[in-house]
Amino acid sequence: MTQLSFSNNPNTVYNGMMSGQRNMFLSSSIAIVMFGFSNNFKNHLLRWTVKLISMGIFILSCYIGITASNEFMYYLNSYKNKLPKHIPVESWYRWGYVSYVYSIILLFIGTSYLFINPYMKHD
Repeated sequence: MTQLSFSNNPNTVYNGMMSGQRNMFLSSSIAIVMFGFSNNFKNHLLRWTVKLISMGIFILSCYIGITASNEFMYYLNSYKNKLPKHIPVESWYRWGYVSYVYSIILLFIGTSYLFINPYMKHD
C-alpha cells in the first residue's frame, strides 16, 4: 500500500477557519434581517414561515461556525508541537473560541425573539 503525501500549510487552515467565521457572521446577519422583515407581513402563516426559515438560518449559521472551530481546534491540537515558530498558536486558539461565543449569543437571541416576540403587540 502506498502512502499519500499532502501539503500541510497552517496558514491555509487558518484562512479556512476565518472563512467559516465570515460565513457564520454573514448568514446570521441575513437571518436577523429576515426575522425583522417577517413582521411586515399581514398574513400570520407567512409571517411564521419566514420566522422559521430565519431560525433555520440561525441554526445553520451556528453549525457553520462551530464546525469550522472544531476542525481548526483539531488541527491545532494535532500539530501544536510541529508548527513553525512564527505561528502564534495561543492566539489562534482564542480565535477558535470566537465562534463558540458568537453561536451562544445567536442561539440566545434567536430563541428569545422566537418566544418573546409573539407576545409583543403589533399595530
